[in-house]
Amino acid sequence: MANTPAEGELAFHIRHMPGGRTSAYVASQLRVGDRIKVSGPLGVAYLRERHSGPVLLVAGGSGLAPIESILRTLLDGEHPHPIILYFGVRSERDLYHEPLLRELTARHANFTYHVVLSEQKGARGRRYGLVHEAVGADLRESDGLMAYLAGPPVMVEAATALLAERGLAPSQMHADAFYNQA
Repeated sequence: MANTPAEGELAFHIRHMPGGRTSAYVASQLRVGDRIKVSGPLGVAYLRERHSGPVLLVAGGSGLAPIESILRTLLDGEHPHPIILYFGVRSERDLYHEPLLRELTARHANFTYHVVLSEQKGARGRRYGLVHEAVGADLRESDGLMAYLAGPPVMVEAATALLAERGLAPSQMHADAFYNQA
């Protein structure tokens, strides 16, 4: 889910995956007006609104959905501290919502984002490598930092370990790993 709590409609990021039961259903059978049953969200990477300080957001693939919700809620609430998003995808073809991220960057001086490609070196001058490594290369100060992570389990686990090494306490990290239900 990518909508903010203030929005009346639910928004989802769904990528049509070969062999994916849900994505295939959404892509080929679901029609406007169809009734569906939704439960959740069930994760722990939700915004802690009492936090006053810098925010680090790390998303891998469709992990951008809950991270986008957190980001837009912070910006709509005029969060005054720096907000940095790292969005890791395999290649340019996996990148989505960049026009929204550019618009948010233009409207909010405290927000910046970085796209990190793990399999497409040199594409459009983008950073290349693993997203948690980009975070590690850039992270200089962790005092008062709150981190939210969502995406593939390997990415979430690596980023969580990195942030713990950099001094973040478990209470400063909120992560949801997206497991494939093959």
